Amino acid sequence: MIPDFIHGCIAPVFTAFNEDGTLDDAGQRNLLSFLQARGGISAYFIRSGMGQTYTFSYEDARQIAKTACDHMKGETVLVGTSGIWDRDYDRRPEPQVYTRQGMDLAKFAEQQGATGVVYTMPEALVPERGETIADIVLRYFETVSTATTLPILIYQPPGTANEYRVTVDLIRKLADLPSIKGMKVSTTDAEYILDLTWAVAGKDFGYIVGAETAFYAGLCSGARAVIGQGAAINPQILNAVQDRFDQRDYEGAIEAQRAANLLVQEAVETVTFFKRYATEQGYPIKPHRRATAREGYAEQKPKVLTDDRYETYKNLLESELAKYV
Repeated sequence: MIPDFIHGCIAPVFTAFNEDGTLDDAGQRNLLSFLQARGGISAYFIRSGMGQTYTFSYEDARQIAKTACDHMKGETVLVGTSGIWDRDYDRRPEPQVYTRQGMDLAKFAEQQGATGVVYTMPEALVPERGETIADIVLRYFETVSTATTLPILIYQPPGTANEYRVTVDLIRKLADLPSIKGMKVSTTDAEYILDLTWAVAGKDFGYIVGAETAFYAGLCSGARAVIGQGAAINPQILNAVQDRFDQRDYEGAIEAQRAANLLVQEAVETVTFFKRYATEQGYPIKPHRRATAREGYAEQKPKVLTDDRYETYKNLLESELAKYV
């Protein structure tokens, strides 16, 4: 069975940091409480891409899983449990260590009370003699799926190397693994989305749109949920896309999708905005982030969130949200 939480908005939870780059547990709890209070979220994805997953140490991964699961008892918490790697393709981790870390983190997340775990496509691994990349991807997921009884989701992040991108043939094989219950693919390519959703139609496997601007297109071909910045910031709008689509109000669904697109197009420093906005709403979160050149999620030279830009975007967000709450 496809888990019920693979529906609607799965929020990619941002990460609260202290000025020195260490995890800020109090800020993380405030961040999670703010998301809860805002509503409209079906699951909370901890150690997400926008949460700077590639900057995490092994102890960081355990710490944030413990903090989130403790704070969110009764909620659906999904924990990113891939092994430790900074996405430097010239310096990949030792394969056995990377795989073992992923298995141990999944066990730990389950012990803490997580609802599910998430693994990125294993770009950290390279084929052995006689293997294809598809072979190692399938072998990796066969191996890590033995570590936990929790449902497993796969995540193909933005910027995934072409040779590691899931294909029609590979996603079918992954969907047939009993513990693998869904996959987020970060793409706005409607052709690719249709091919992948077609490949897993009828299987116990939920396709998750990984770019909210393509949510309507994904729903048209069988997607069930969305993970993107708007799933944390404006979930009510994305839920409206799905609800209206399900009611065959296609014009209304398109109108909601356009609102979601506008909020992405006009966004400036999304995570910084979110932390400032949550703080204004009574949930203090420090503005800090970890500096890295290899995330694949942020511009190398991001625009500065000036006071004017902050106020302009806040007004836009609140005016668009008002139509759906």
